[in-house]
Amino acid sequence: MSASAAPTASANTAPAPSTVVWSYRLYLIGAILGLIGLVLSLVLLPATIDAAVQSANNSLQGRNTQGVDVEALARGTAIGATVLSVVLSVVWAVLIFVFARKLRQGRNWARIVLLVVAVLQVFGIIGGYGLGALHFLVMAAAAVLSFLPASNAWFRSQKAPAQTL
Repeated sequence: MSASAAPTASANTAPAPSTVVWSYRLYLIGAILGLIGLVLSLVLLPATIDAAVQSANNSLQGRNTQGVDVEALARGTAIGATVLSVVLSVVWAVLIFVFARKLRQGRNWARIVLLVVAVLQVFGIIGGYGLGALHFLVMAAAAVLSFLPASNAWFRSQKAPAQTL
């Protein structure tokens, strides 16, 4: 009785071209820049809270707040928004790390997901305490590199062969 060999995940084990390697590295740098922006926002949190309180007080000056503690509401809103931002930023960075790793392993779907992430980065250009534009440029460069001809050829070669029953 002969044992049949199990099909391998990928018949081609060609090394990734430099365009894919640099795309991978730039995506990782982009995730790190996002986390640096997060740290900056936490460092600036007291100033953000003070600005929120001042803005709320100025906009409601002379108006009846019907017993609502506007300062506490403004502080709570600023802190809540920061907590949400921290959670989303960490999850976003982890997902970029995971997808970049899959990209490096030759998964075309990860390349497409990361392209969508880079396109969504357009909305963050203005934010990020000056890191927004840099973050966008890094992510855009990573996306472009992952779709250059050398990258396209490598991703096509990484497709798993059809498995038979």
